[in-house]
Amino acid sequence: MSSPAPTPAAPFKVLMAPMNFADQPMALVRALRRRGIEANHLQYSAMGAHPLGYALDRVARLTNSDFGRQLEVLQEQLRSGFDIFHFWQRSLLYSTSLDGLTGLDLPIIKSRGARLFHRFTGFDLRMAGADLRLNPHSPFRYGYQSPFDERAQHAYIAMLRDYVDRFFVQDPEMGQFMPEAHILPRGLELSAWEPVGVAPTLRPLVVHAPSNGEVKGSAFVVRALDTLRHEGLAFDFKLLDRVPHAEAREWYRRADIIVDQLLIGATGVLTLEAWALAKPCVTYLRRDLFEPFYGVSELPVANATPDTIEDTLRRLIRDFAWREELARSGRALVERHHDIEHIADRYVALCHASL
Repeated sequence: MSSPAPTPAAPFKVLMAPMNFADQPMALVRALRRRGIEANHLQYSAMGAHPLGYALDRVARLTNSDFGRQLEVLQEQLRSGFDIFHFWQRSLLYSTSLDGLTGLDLPIIKSRGARLFHRFTGFDLRMAGADLRLNPHSPFRYGYQSPFDERAQHAYIAMLRDYVDRFFVQDPEMGQFMPEAHILPRGLELSAWEPVGVAPTLRPLVVHAPSNGEVKGSAFVVRALDTLRHEGLAFDFKLLDRVPHAEAREWYRRADIIVDQLLIGATGVLTLEAWALAKPCVTYLRRDLFEPFYGVSELPVANATPDTIEDTLRRLIRDFAWREELARSGRALVERHHDIEHIADRYVALCHASL
């Protein structure tokens, strides 16, 4: 784990908004502050808090498509003098249907001389038409329905291209859908994720924590474990359905096997957390994308799809040596590629290049 690199005093002022996906924006904000940069985060929330209990910076209480309140928030942020407005999935004027005043804050912000960054987070960029061509295990093959209208998405992304100075995605899977976007990996504050490791046990504990069961392939995980249980295989299983993150972390620390996702073909934040804790992780990682990205010939996961999850879990539950090897190699990889301090240094350099 690295220490923050020296940064010139107050080189820029950045706002990240309006969502805190898996604590990724806030982790980056905290890392920027450790570098002396004035970074702020603003969360839109109808209930005034994050649904999974993540710590927040500032909260604007509003419901989706409450354009009146959104306009008030926009005015407040414009008065704050930010050099960079970095939006995650949506800008400050936004509705899920992508209608109304959606995106009309972008030209206003640009007219004030600020830079615009935009980070896509998932199905705001990953659309059915392209994903079905690229991914043999796309969630759309199993009945997933996007909350967005694809034609409206294309129109909104075209609008973003008119105003956004730099696009971001978190990995090469997302990069398929916008090659010009800069890949800035997900990051963890590794000092808060000390490795726990695994120990031999007669009943391994399997933990699965889907943020969205349809997207993660949870039905296939549960079905496979039911089959293994009826075979007489000894294990315990804990399904965490959108529980507060602090509670989920305690289960991850106790786990012998963590299952992330089977459909997307990319790491979720849970994969990174499993690696950081030195726990073996079951997930579907596309080798064609992630072995070159990580510069390895063998990914440190128990790679599984709906077709192979039963066999993968059977072997992993039985084979402690494999669990131990995955735990060791996963921790090494997350230190090399997902330390938030390294990622923040890269982000600062990109900000300077954009100003």
